[in-house]
Amino acid sequence: MIRGLDHVILVVPGLATAVAEHRERGFTVTPGGEHTGGLTHNALVGFQDGSYLELIAFHDLAAAREKHSWAPVAARGGGWADFALLSNDLRQDAAALGDLVIRPPEDGGRVRPDGLAIAWRVARLQPPLPFLIEDLTPQRDDRRRSHRPRGHRSCAHHRALRRAARARSAGPRSPRRRARQAARRPFPPAVSSRAA
Repeated sequence: MIRGLDHVILVVPGLATAVAEHRERGFTVTPGGEHTGGLTHNALVGFQDGSYLELIAFHDLAAAREKHSWAPVAARGGGWADFALLSNDLRQDAAALGDLVIRPPEDGGRVRPDGLAIAWRVARLQPPLPFLIEDLTPQRDDRRRSHRPRGHRSCAHHRALRRAARARSAGPRSPRRRARQAARRPFPPAVSSRAA
């Protein structure tokens, strides 16, 4: 059964820089480790609702270009790449979703800096749908227990904080700020009455 949001993936150009930036914003960031296959490494920002933000970076982007679906995001300088829904029975959920599943369930994992191996199983769905994930390692405490950030409630809360920080850093004449201000203005009366 699908339980809800598990995590959101933010591809970053450099993991150490991203970790430092998130810590400066007041988040508690936990080193995640090295993913199976050695292409990526990550760090985690856990939230009170049990979801988390995964900061992920490629060790060698050129080596990952044809092997990893998030490599194009990294090639563009990073950004939001994907999100996962937590399942407690991935095979059953994948069977129920039928043709929406584009790759059968496959195992994945990483090794934390303390040497503990973390394992999971994923099923990829048709884009733009998220992927499904089932934890195979009990109590993945590196993201859920005692590593929650101060006052941050969820992945959605994190996105809102990032948008607010970008808005504050955008000057009064930046295209982003002008577009946002224009979107807030009501339509002139003549346009409004025609649209109704």
